[in-house]
Amino acid sequence: MIVVTIIAVMTAISFPALTSGLAGVRLASAAGSAASFLTSAMNNVERREQPAAIVITPKQNEIAVFTAASGDKPAKKLDMPSGIMIEGEDQRRVLLYPGGAFPRILIVLRSDKGGRRSIEIDPVTAVPKIARLASDSR
Repeated sequence: MIVVTIIAVMTAISFPALTSGLAGVRLASAAGSAASFLTSAMNNVERREQPAAIVITPKQNEIAVFTAASGDKPAKKLDMPSGIMIEGEDQRRVLLYPGGAFPRILIVLRSDKGGRRSIEIDPVTAVPKIARLASDSR
């Protein structure tokens, strides 16, 4: 009975740290997925030589790519995992043209535990940069 009590106390003490660590891993994974998604969209524009639009919708918590061939439905869509939100209120559209310079794209993700990551696409190199941001006090 004493052993079970000791194990229960240890579990209760370590549980918040464990869930906080999982939220950090989920946020890092979501940031990597968003960076890969944006890079893939830019590569497809260059490879297929067809323009595309990246639509970032914070209210629906998703990033989508639309092409002329896909019409009203997204050609590809990335939904954020549970507990991860895209910061912002308004929908943003970024147009990508083959052979042209890519615009600067910045997306900030926030976890339900307060962690934040930014994904920024450099317009010169088209390389994504993921950075940890200071947590806000919301």
